[in-house]
Amino acid sequence: MSSSAGFWVFVFAPLRNALRTNWPAFVALQACGIILAIGYFTLGTVREAGEWLLEWKKSGGLVFVAGVGVVSGAVLPEMFKAILRPTGARGMDAAGWLHLCTLMALLAVAVNFFYGLQAQWFGGLTGATALIVKIFVDQFGYALFIAIPFVLLWFEWKSHRYAIRPLLSLLQPREFFPRLMRLFVPNFLFWAPSLIALYSMPAEMQFLLYFFINAAWCLLLVLMAREIAGNDADDPKENFCPQSNESQNTD
Repeated sequence: MSSSAGFWVFVFAPLRNALRTNWPAFVALQACGIILAIGYFTLGTVREAGEWLLEWKKSGGLVFVAGVGVVSGAVLPEMFKAILRPTGARGMDAAGWLHLCTLMALLAVAVNFFYGLQAQWFGGLTGATALIVKIFVDQFGYALFIAIPFVLLWFEWKSHRYAIRPLLSLLQPREFFPRLMRLFVPNFLFWAPSLIALYSMPAEMQFLLYFFINAAWCLLLVLMAREIAGNDADDPKENFCPQSNESQNTD
């Protein structure tokens, strides 16, 4: 196997492992988003719900934004995993829930702030130009330099029992870059087409559709970040590893 092929196998291994066990939940969440989009264009009640939630978001402020982030990024994915995960897999304990919900609340507030900045920066752009610019800044600005590094460090922090010093050594480019690529590449492949779909929708539909798209992504993101940081070994209750029996059989 060539070195470049080996690198891409290395990069996509966490994504492959996350999908191997949890693809039913991932597909179900995506299907919910598609059904919601169809309902928006065919049912007046769905459009009214979108308008109502958008107004609630404007009046609810950061508390509402953080709450939606927790439900979309933590509660909904874990609920679908609980329903569709393999027999014998167990859920998180209280500490795992606190760690995950705090992360999703912080990410939701950061995303809300970032999209506010995008509206100020690119509010005058329209059509395909606006779409390309927004996606480029989202992925190669916010995601690459803020969101993905923060998620990695958040799970590495937990993996090292919330000690700060190990994180400082991790920030060396040779250590951090491979980890970063293992999350950023799947992030780009998922969000680039998802953002095209989102930005093509009316504002109230964007909010509704984002709820399920984000839930599907966070399902994979959390599993990948845990694997990269080694959290599964520290807290096996938080994930189900389908290869555990295989590894035992090879001994």
